Amino acid sequence: MPTFHSCGACAQCAAGHPAYCHAQQSLNVSGGRGDGSTPLSRDGSPVHAGFFGQSGFATHALAHERNTVRVPAGLPPAVAAPLGCGAQTGAGTVLNRLRPRPGDSLVVIGAGGVGLSALMAAVAAGCDPAVVIDPVAARRALATGLGAKAALAPTADGDLVTAVRDLTGGGAHHIVDTTSRPEMLRQAVRMLRPRGELALVGLGTEVTFDVMSLLAMGVRVHGVIEGDSDPGRFIPEPAALHRRGRFPLDRLVTTFPFENIGDAVDGMREGTAVKPVLTFG
Repeated sequence: MPTFHSCGACAQCAAGHPAYCHAQQSLNVSGGRGDGSTPLSRDGSPVHAGFFGQSGFATHALAHERNTVRVPAGLPPAVAAPLGCGAQTGAGTVLNRLRPRPGDSLVVIGAGGVGLSALMAAVAAGCDPAVVIDPVAARRALATGLGAKAALAPTADGDLVTAVRDLTGGGAHHIVDTTSRPEMLRQAVRMLRPRGELALVGLGTEVTFDVMSLLAMGVRVHGVIEGDSDPGRFIPEPAALHRRGRFPLDRLVTTFPFENIGDAVDGMREGTAVKPVLTFG
């Protein structure tokens, strides 16, 4: 299965952190290769492709040895598909960066594919309690079915902070935010216990924090891309957890025939499809 691309030669790749590859932008989002060329052409004119190092929305893809990962033969393709990006981001943020100990409390803000993958990883790691915050009732229900001890709707600022601090015995050890919403991030800092950790995985706008609060509590803020994963080593881990029934990624997936891609987009926007996966007949 394909995932993000990396050069394999820079200092970050050599250290086992290819998500922060020095050539990450040119290899994954430039629409071409690292040297500026494109892998495809039409009537002699270049066709920009190669998004995420391989592109998609097609029956075939051009990939590279570094961003092609072997998965177990019995893993259903619709389950393997999210592992290359969203599931890897959520689960990797928990298992690679935060590394909670059994019994640590962990809060996930945003119950989409990334957030629920973080939740499943937290449950597999023995986090207690694991708490989810999301405005969509169906996603909160799914979160409790996946092992969250509580699933909360966003409420008035102080009420939500108080609820989380009560559930976690004085503040969370770890929080994973997938929303990048400034109002949620400022509350997240207040939900943490002293020396707690906040992982930011959502792309968004600027947010300001009270630096004195961060200093006084010893809070650590992490920016995390692709779960800080080395895909060839990490992706087999959640795949193995899935095989043992401890990472039920299939419960997040809704498949759509490729010709119904518009329905997949609508389902994602409306919250009725947590992780849309397109299939080809």
